[in-house]
Amino acid sequence: MSGATIGTDRLRAHATLWYADARYRLAWLVLPQAAVALLAGLALALLKPAGEWGKPADSKENEKLYLDLLDKAGKDGDRAAFEKLRTAAEAGDVSARSFMGALYNPEWAAVYAKNPVKPDAAKALTYYQKPADLGFPGAQRGMTELLLDPARGQHDLKRGCRYGLAFQANPVAARNNYLDSWSTLYWIAGCYTDAASGVSRDPQKAADLYMDTVAAKLPRAVTAFTDELGRQPPDLVAAIQRDLAKRGFYTGPADGTATPQTRAAVQALAGRGAGPQGNAGAGSAGAGNTGAGNPGAGNPGAAKPAGPPPPAPPAATPSVEELIALSKSAVSNAADAAKLRGLAESGVPVAQYLYAAMHLSPANKEQRVTAPDGPLAARYLERLAVERSFAPAAASAAFLYDLGGAGLQRDPAKAADLTIRALELKSNEILQNLEQDQWGAGFWAALQQRLADRNLYQGRVVDQRNDRTIQAARRLLGNP
Repeated sequence: MSGATIGTDRLRAHATLWYADARYRLAWLVLPQAAVALLAGLALALLKPAGEWGKPADSKENEKLYLDLLDKAGKDGDRAAFEKLRTAAEAGDVSARSFMGALYNPEWAAVYAKNPVKPDAAKALTYYQKPADLGFPGAQRGMTELLLDPARGQHDLKRGCRYGLAFQANPVAARNNYLDSWSTLYWIAGCYTDAASGVSRDPQKAADLYMDTVAAKLPRAVTAFTDELGRQPPDLVAAIQRDLAKRGFYTGPADGTATPQTRAAVQALAGRGAGPQGNAGAGSAGAGNTGAGNPGAGNPGAAKPAGPPPPAPPAATPSVEELIALSKSAVSNAADAAKLRGLAESGVPVAQYLYAAMHLSPANKEQRVTAPDGPLAARYLERLAVERSFAPAAASAAFLYDLGGAGLQRDPAKAADLTIRALELKSNEILQNLEQDQWGAGFWAALQQRLADRNLYQGRVVDQRNDRTIQAARRLLGNP
């Protein structure tokens, strides 16, 4: 039997035990004989995609065809083109669904003025969801704007922020200039300031995004941070002052006070006043772009925000195979452990998953340089689940919070939250585990309450598995 076959069989055996036996899961977290190589192999099986992330492999051939149909339908009013696009979308083609979402999206009404159908935000969301879940940046952008803009009648802050962060982190969005969609970035910035968004509050990250949209002359952003600056939270104003100082537009204190000097600096950044304070030679930002353009090609004509020269391009990210090799050596090599951590902190998804796994798999206690650390592993897994929309991380974090261990206190409510996230990310594995009924006390009641809040579960909340709970979970997964 070949080594590859043995490895595959071991992975299958591990997966079977992991999902069927909670005691095995607990042992995996705390026993020294848990093998790092096996865990790395599991990470490879989960993380190595069939196609480039953000561009599912099965959609590339038809994308140009459907983009042509989109233009004919929306710009020329070609009903036959619309019907061809609709037929492909209803048959499940993800590119076609993304472009149908654009036709129904009210944000694109001015671009597709001869559209055969009326704008309908609810229908747009229906078409956008599947391609957005698969990483299509145009669909992620559409979901973000429709769910976060209260004027569209579909406001869902947490859901919109999840899609927004996935869009912001999507490498295809960055490469194809989708991130020049300033109106989308404006809504995403709000996720970092609203405690109800489900995103960790980060006023500085919000301020940096907001000022990018001001530099691009997005009207709502300029108004919000000039005329309405006094209505903003002081910590956000202080963060804006720091951002403006970094760009050379502000020389005052970062004290969170909405002073005339701060307003003047924002106006200067938007090209409406004097140039940067203390830098007379700097020019204002060029004309902006509120998001109009081709939904399949980004916005290459949008102006870049004012600011310092761009940093040097980052070093190439190691391959999945290189990261797995690094994770194996990192268990007993402090330098490699630091390197893996650096890659994880910089946002490399595979490194984040492997670094989390390294802190759940003790391996050889005499040789290892890092102690098991459940809280650290949970943080990385949650980041992957929220920022990268990575379903296996959500499922793993749910298991971890359900069991506790490695220094992490058991938390049934968090386990339920992450189970919901895994279901939203279409994790069949989490559903399989729910059907096995291996969860601890308090979990089922917490999960039922969350499903009831989404109008998916009906009946009395009881701390035990029942058919209604599984049916509700299936509906959330999209597999009734």
